[in-house]
Amino acid sequence: MVAITLVVSILLLIFLSIKIKLHPFFALLSVALVYGLLSRLDLLEIMTIIKEAMGSAVVDLGLIVLIGTVTGGLLEASGATDVIAKKIVKITGPKLSPIGLAITGFIVSIPVFCSSTFILLAPLAKKISKEAKVDFMVMIIALSLGCLVPTTFMPPAPGPLSAINVLELDIGKVMFVSLLFFIPLLITIYLCARWLGKKYPYPKTLNEIDAQENASKIPFWAAIAPILLPVLLILTKTFLLDQLTTDSVPYMILASLGTTEIALAVGMLIALILCWKKQKDATIWQFDGIVGNSLRTGAQILMIICAGSAFGAILQATELKDVLAKLMVGSSLGLLTPFLIGVLFRTAIGSITVSLLTATLIIAPVIPAMGYDSTLGTMLIFLACASGSFMVFHGNDDMFWSVVTASDLESKYAYKVLPITSVIVSLVAFTIVMLLSFVLL
Repeated sequence: MVAITLVVSILLLIFLSIKIKLHPFFALLSVALVYGLLSRLDLLEIMTIIKEAMGSAVVDLGLIVLIGTVTGGLLEASGATDVIAKKIVKITGPKLSPIGLAITGFIVSIPVFCSSTFILLAPLAKKISKEAKVDFMVMIIALSLGCLVPTTFMPPAPGPLSAINVLELDIGKVMFVSLLFFIPLLITIYLCARWLGKKYPYPKTLNEIDAQENASKIPFWAAIAPILLPVLLILTKTFLLDQLTTDSVPYMILASLGTTEIALAVGMLIALILCWKKQKDATIWQFDGIVGNSLRTGAQILMIICAGSAFGAILQATELKDVLAKLMVGSSLGLLTPFLIGVLFRTAIGSITVSLLTATLIIAPVIPAMGYDSTLGTMLIFLACASGSFMVFHGNDDMFWSVVTASDLESKYAYKVLPITSVIVSLVAFTIVMLLSFVLL
């Protein structure tokens, strides 16, 4: 019954999104309610879970999402994204511009929430698409999957950080391995983006740009500062804060500026200055200006994220986890066991962080019995869990709806390209894990 209920709910979500074209906010809430009722949860309990999950999503992600959307709007209006686009195209060349975009998404998403990263870089993807004359769908796939890789494999992203804490792995070693791991995954993402982008081109015509109106004399370092400076501040806090004396001035400054919301706000202020230098128009920060319009977009994205969090919370409140755990832990499939646990939870629950953490919690007690209790063996267990937690990227993940909304893409087209790309990347990652196990163990 648990399996049937889950399948019915996922099919209902796809039906409401593609056929009915119901707004994702109400589609996700409807499915959460249906799943809860079919799982015999009390209606009042369902509503309490939904409200608490939505409140937590606002607390955890609200400022990040809204600041990210405003920064993206300001960067686009100032012409900074033009400068960055031209530089990336010049470095990678038009043919490899999706790789440059995927690398950018990867770097920014290490310390920053992946949905916020995509929102921030979506205007950049559009600019590169026009500059390099590459279909926008190729850029959407490359950027979105590039953002998801560090969220799944690279600490200090919450999921990997929690997982390696459970498995008692060294963060430096995991980061080093994850960086090496990204190289074949980057190639896979690029090939999938080219293939699916050609098969399912972006269905709309991107607005033409007046070259003179959007021409910008902003230097590259200033144009990219609103993106890179917050990343550097957050990474510096992550790796250097513990080495400073707690009552010292550098500690207090870094502890403040390295906080995600504050670091992103610094980037937003720089983007605002760049925009003001170009337009010198006080309406920029007013209700109907760039800031106001960006906030309206960000608020809609945030509400979709909240609804996705509510659906995930309802899934976690049922017997789903217990049923999956009993099915998988009793098997003797080696590294396939943590991989499949990650696949099942990711596909069912949506959250990479939750699925990766849950998979490692389930598998950790049986690692010695599996024969993977060495440092290398435990590392492979983590990589197997992470590989599984990459699959399947679909509508129960709030990142999915961030991609749909920020790229102005109908959900039916997103369903055609994003899930299959995530499946391919996940299988490639697990294949690498199996090859490493044969070589190292």
